[in-house]
Amino acid sequence: MRGEILDFNDASGEGLISGDDGLRYPFDRTGLMQRDLLRPGQRVDFVISDSVATGVCLLRTEPPPSSARVDGDTLSPWRYFTRCLAKYADGHGRARRREYWYFLLFQALILAVPLIVCIGLAATASSGTPSDAASLTIGLFALLAGVVYLFFVIPGICVSIRRFHDVGLTGWLILLGLIPYVGGLITFVITLLPSEARTNKHGPVPGQSSRTTADVFS
Repeated sequence: MRGEILDFNDASGEGLISGDDGLRYPFDRTGLMQRDLLRPGQRVDFVISDSVATGVCLLRTEPPPSSARVDGDTLSPWRYFTRCLAKYADGHGRARRREYWYFLLFQALILAVPLIVCIGLAATASSGTPSDAASLTIGLFALLAGVVYLFFVIPGICVSIRRFHDVGLTGWLILLGLIPYVGGLITFVITLLPSEARTNKHGPVPGQSSRTTADVFS
């Protein structure tokens, strides 16, 4: 028979087990197969003798597999970013706050490089008559900044959808950002909400299982 410890008094050595059959069975220290510290809630295996639990053996619980760990415990900021790129056009599943905001951070840093160079060259050229080479260089860096920005549009939309999924909302709500003045504020607040601590219709808690097959905007 298996059950769960309801109570155990270490001083008296007496306790009570709730069996899986719905009945309760008293036991004492002499009926223990091990000398482990017993606590309420622990699962045990035991033998029933005259309505008393004997041969009580604590059931060992295995640690959760690495795939069941919350990804926030194992991924670096850069790894969050590269995972978003690996899911370039994938809006399925869920994204934790860390994944969303680290993506935005590295996106901004990468985009800032050609922009800063472009602005610096433009400021230098403005002090005198810009040469054709300087104008060409400024134009190339401005074009590079535009290409980088466009490159990040799709993964940015997808990670936003997954962030909305993570709080239990539909991905269509990212369209709230199109509402003038208040839309951006609403979506910003939603991205700050904590993850649902359980599986929802969009999939399990990130890092605990494989991806969901739900529709991207469902």
